[in-house]
Parts: sequence; C-alpha cells; structure tokens
Amino acid sequence: MPTSTLIKATVTTFDHQRLLVLTAQLYYEQELTQSEISGRLRLSRQKVQRLLREAREQGIVRINIRPVIGAHTELEKTLEQGFGLGEAIIVETAAYNQPSLVAGEIGAGAADYLLRVLRPHDVVVISWGSSLLGMVDALQAGSNSIGINGVKVVQGLGGLGDPIDETHATELTRRLAKALGGQAVLLPAPGVAGTYAAGEALRNDPFVMRSLEQGAAANLAIMGIGAPRPDSILCRQSTIVSWSEIAELQKQGAVGDINLRYYDDKGFPVASDLDSRVIGLALDEIRKIDRVVGVAGGSAKFEAIRAALKGNLVDILVTDHVTGQRLLDEF
Repeated sequence: MPTSTLIKATVTTFDHQRLLVLTAQLYYEQELTQSEISGRLRLSRQKVQRLLREAREQGIVRINIRPVIGAHTELEKTLEQGFGLGEAIIVETAAYNQPSLVAGEIGAGAADYLLRVLRPHDVVVISWGSSLLGMVDALQAGSNSIGINGVKVVQGLGGLGDPIDETHATELTRRLAKALGGQAVLLPAPGVAGTYAAGEALRNDPFVMRSLEQGAAANLAIMGIGAPRPDSILCRQSTIVSWSEIAELQKQGAVGDINLRYYDDKGFPVASDLDSRVIGLALDEIRKIDRVVGVAGGSAKFEAIRAALKGNLVDILVTDHVTGQRLLDEF
C-alpha cells in the first residue's frame, strides 16, 4: 500500500474516533437532543444514532444503572432472621431470567456494601465470575481510586479460561485492588490442574502456598455462587473442565459451587476428582473467614443460593428481590 494511502487511513480513523467522542459528549454531557446534534455537526439523525450506538459498543460510553437498594428492608430483615445471616442486601431487578444483566445489578449492590464496610488494612479475598465483574465495574465507574489505606486484595482461586477475559480471577483481583487503591496478591497457578499429581505440585509451590495462606487469613471474602449448567462461564471459557465432569458432579448431588468447591442441596461438600485438582481455597477455609459475602442472583442460581444458605456457607447475601422472596416462599 502506498505511503499516502496509509497516512490517509490513519487520519480517517482518528477523525472518526474524535467524532464518536464529540457526539457522545454533546448527547450525554451537554444533553443536546439528537436533532440538535444533527444540526450542529451537519449530520443526519440516522448518522447521529449510529455514532451513539458505536460509542457504547466501543466502550467510549459506559452506562451503569445503579440498583434500587433499601426498598426491601422487611424482606432483608426476614431473610436475616430466617437464615441466620449477618446481613441481606436486596437489589431490585428487572432481568431475573437474564444472567448477564442480573449479575450487573447484583454486582453494583455488592460494590455499595463493600464501600460501606471496608476499613483500612482489611484483607479481602475474592473468587471470580460475572457478579464479581459487575461489582468491580461499579466500583471503577464510581471512582478511579477509592484509596482505603493498606487494603490488600487476594486472589482466592487460580486462573480459568483466557487471562485477558474480564471475569478471569487474576484480572478481577488486579482491577479490584486498583479501584480500592490497595495491593493485589495474585495466585500464580491455573484454577484447575490437569491431574491430581499436578495439583499437588502446584499447591506445594512456595509462591502458591503464600498466596493461599494470605487468602485463608483474610477477614473478608467476596464470593460468587455458581450453578452447574452447560452455559456457565466455566464450561464456556475453560478448556480444562468439561461439561461431562460437571454433569457427573450433578449426578452426585451437586447444585452449586463457591470458589469451584461444589456442594449439595444441603450445603455439604461433594467430593470428586475435580475437587482434588482445584487450586484455590476450600470450603472449610472460606467458612473460617470472619465475613463471607455471597454475591449471586437470577433464576439460574436459585438452587445454588438456597443450598449455600442451608449449609451456612455465607454470612452476608447480596441478591435480587425475586430470589429473596423465593427463598422465603420455597425454604
């Protein structure tokens, strides 16, 4: 390609990006109508609509809808009393049957809770998943760096799937630490080893041991609650865990997992070959942490959430109002 053509292509791309930003600023910050933007920039309304849509798709504009919190105080109180919870945080949802949307709503509720309870020098251990992604997104949307002195964020489960994926445990740990202005303690290992022997070798690695010890010594755990289903993030993104393995766990009674540690409908651990290969905190280690916050909601997670409550696997629950009511109705 001739040099002049390369220069022209670069200028055109830059100009288009500038137009995207300008259109978004006029619409979202200066609150001009699409017709007013059309007139000012001498563009058709259809072109303005396309530019605004593209700005959202590229992440130039990020819309975060804050959940309604505090509107279900009676439901929260009843859940706390009925399940022996230290606290229940109920958020309003309009997307009970849409996992990705409800995860964002629940995650925003978890972000509000974390900001309220976090204290200087706290050590927070986190797992992974879409609800925790929603929490981290909400925190970063609210502030570039909250800056709570001496906070440490520990990765409680090794990496699963593509390391650059937003739900990856390492990426979530880094982003949460940055949002809080704290230190990230990463777990340098895969979430699931290929064999039992490989798992033993990884757990005996001094760097892995040190990370897991810090996670077990945390005073606050933020844990997603998973459900065994073919469309879960685990089965979609990980090449190590197959659906056949998860289906076998279901046959053994597994209805949910916390930190990839599966449990049955009463919250009791389900032992398996997979469990021996997981590189991360075990259920008994997590339960010893002062405050374990379970973050999950939506129709696909109901059985897993109910079982976690029956087994006293979490002290704090952040969920949606439909799940909260079902927990009371179907206990």
